[in-house]
Amino acid sequence: MKKDNIRASLKKYRASQKQVHAQEVEEILQDTYDASDQNAKVYFYRQNKKLRWWGWVLPWVFALVATGLSFLIGWLLYNDVNLNGINGGWHGVGWVSLSFLIAFVFAYMVLSWFRNRAAAKYFNHKARRYQYTLTEWEAKIIVWKKIVFLTCLPLILVTGLTIGLL
Repeated sequence: MKKDNIRASLKKYRASQKQVHAQEVEEILQDTYDASDQNAKVYFYRQNKKLRWWGWVLPWVFALVATGLSFLIGWLLYNDVNLNGINGGWHGVGWVSLSFLIAFVFAYMVLSWFRNRAAAKYFNHKARRYQYTLTEWEAKIIVWKKIVFLTCLPLILVTGLTIGLL
């Protein structure tokens, strides 16, 4: 009899905790999306997450540097190494280029993880981690994710050509 009373009180306590948490999350959502300065907040958020001229130049610079380093490192590493009966030279370039591509994909994933983690902390709710917080920090993370993604596109082409042709 006493156990049932304890269980019932725990059940009521948990339900009240859930209700308070849901109310807190709803207040945060109202402050974020239904504020009086909502239009200005959305406008500045959109302006901050747009790519500027350097956002279009940086991917090409990163891709050219990664391609140049992959040719240099690939030639140096595989110059005297016999892989699968091939006598070194340029055959390692594709694999080094692939490692750079994997590093950029990993950087994209890490940036996404940081953004989702910050959003979950901002909303105090794990399920809302994919929602936009409309903050300047999040807009900068989105800009860097775009830059990393645009860097991966030419690296995919370089990696495919170097592995396929060399």
